[in-house]
Amino acid sequence: MAPPENETRGVCMGERERERMAAEQQSTLIDVTNINEKVYNYIKTNIISYNYPPGYNLNLNQLSELLGVSPTPIKDALFRLAGEGLVEIAPRKGTYVKDVTLEDIHEILQARIILETAAVEAITASLTYEHLLRFEELFRQMISVRVGENDVASYKAYMERDSEFHLLFFQILGNQRLLNIYRNLNAHIQIVRFRLLDRRGKNVTTDQEHAVILEALRERNPAKAREAVRRHLLSLDSALTILRSQHAGELAGSGSKGT
Repeated sequence: MAPPENETRGVCMGERERERMAAEQQSTLIDVTNINEKVYNYIKTNIISYNYPPGYNLNLNQLSELLGVSPTPIKDALFRLAGEGLVEIAPRKGTYVKDVTLEDIHEILQARIILETAAVEAITASLTYEHLLRFEELFRQMISVRVGENDVASYKAYMERDSEFHLLFFQILGNQRLLNIYRNLNAHIQIVRFRLLDRRGKNVTTDQEHAVILEALRERNPAKAREAVRRHLLSLDSALTILRSQHAGELAGSGSKGT
């Protein structure tokens, strides 16, 4: 005997209500508008901040469930990140976060020196009052950040202001291609800095080097600004090389103790 029509309707409505409630309760981390870019930024940010460390398996199904999106935008993001050298896609094995080697550090900073010195030299003589105010504000924010050992949140905030300071060279220049290249190069350096420096706190010489750059910008002296940027990036290369070597030694030492 078939159930009454109103009972059948009630069952269907109950199922629909449960589905609606389940959908509302699902934790969706990504807004569906401009989904590809947001998924890409979410994964990239977690790589840079070391939430996804080198060797981390970026599982497609897990990310899809976590973010509440289909696999398609995640695949697109992973291919894009692979093109930037941040992840490695191994057929039939998976997708993993790549490490940054000493050679990577040298090559990236060499590229940054070429790009940033050219950019700052091109913009310095014609900087407006508003441009200088923005540089001044970013510098004030940088020096105001107090970073102690293992203070991850404060170091992340400091790195963001630091990156914005350098990014401003290319924003003022108005070359979108160079801006994108810089962002890609800087992502690799941020990974290394976050990984190696946050435990030790902020390097005070970095603030001093930015002060020299800012002085050259105030004077609208292109040659002085170019040299200040070059020296700053060479100093960063040296510091990261030493720390990367020390970190590799620490890992080797801990590994030898375990055998």
